[in-house]
Amino acid sequence: MPPPVVPWMTRVDHLVLDLLDQQGIALPPTAITLALEEEHGINAPSSSQVARRLREDLSHHGLVKQPHEDRVQGYYLITDLGSRYLNDSDAEPEEFIADANDTDGSSS
Repeated sequence: MPPPVVPWMTRVDHLVLDLLDQQGIALPPTAITLALEEEHGINAPSSSQVARRLREDLSHHGLVKQPHEDRVQGYYLITDLGSRYLNDSDAEPEEFIADANDTDGSSS
């Protein structure tokens, strides 16, 4: 069963989350972009798209986090919520919209 349709999400978000889920480690946007280019060729998102989606919406809504932020910034890891988006057929779109009271967008 495909992931739920979430209004704010883009094709880039799904590609990034899928790659991070497959890898299981924190990666920088450049490594994510290169892997997506290898897998999708000319249909891969640009490095600026990947970096922006990671930094903004995916982080804000808690689907990715920067686990080493205290030592090095710019490495992203999929959260439990991000994995739920990809892998849980019972997931509902509302689960992937950050609470207005959630100021840091963190999850898991």
